[in-house]
Parts: sequence; C-alpha cells; structure tokens
Amino acid sequence: MGTLKIIIASKAQSDLSECVGFVLNVSKESAYTLANDIFSSIESLKTFPERNPIFEMPNSFPFTIRKFVINKRYIALYAIEDNAVVIYRILDSRRKFDYLIA
Repeated sequence: MGTLKIIIASKAQSDLSECVGFVLNVSKESAYTLANDIFSSIESLKTFPERNPIFEMPNSFPFTIRKFVINKRYIALYAIEDNAVVIYRILDSRRKFDYLIA
C-alpha cells in the first residue's frame, strides 16, 4: 500500500480545536503537547492504517470506519479511501459521544 496521504475533514478539525481549546484553559504547554501528540499519532497512520480495529456503531457511517485511540483519552475515527486516510472525527473518550456520530 505504501505511504498514504492524511486528510483531516472539517468536522475533525473542529473536534481537534475543541479538545485542544479545553486543555488550553488549563495550561498552554499541555495544550501544545496534546496537539503535537494527536498530530504525530495521526501522521503514523500513513503507514499501516489497518492496524486499528473497525469501529462498530450502527447507522454511523455508510463505509468502514476504524477507531484509533490516542493517549488513552482521544479517539480518531477514520477511513482508508484510495491513497488516503481520511480522519472524520477526533473525540474525547471521556465524553458521551454516540449522539455526535449517529
């Protein structure tokens, strides 16, 4: 498969801003670290994106979505499409989020 391109959908960009923004209220340094951790984790999907399990949620997406846990607290939902990994959502696992993706 080789190296894939990473595409972060607009909704995932908003999710990321919300997650980092929340931490920013507590610590600028922690927010910076979190953003770097999430971006580097997502970048790792360029090679072997199939390593994460399929996300099983009825009626959420009309195609196969995978779930990638980042730092034990954040979940990236993504699909492998052609020569790209498309990140659809980045969610805080401590929140109830099923309503966001139903």
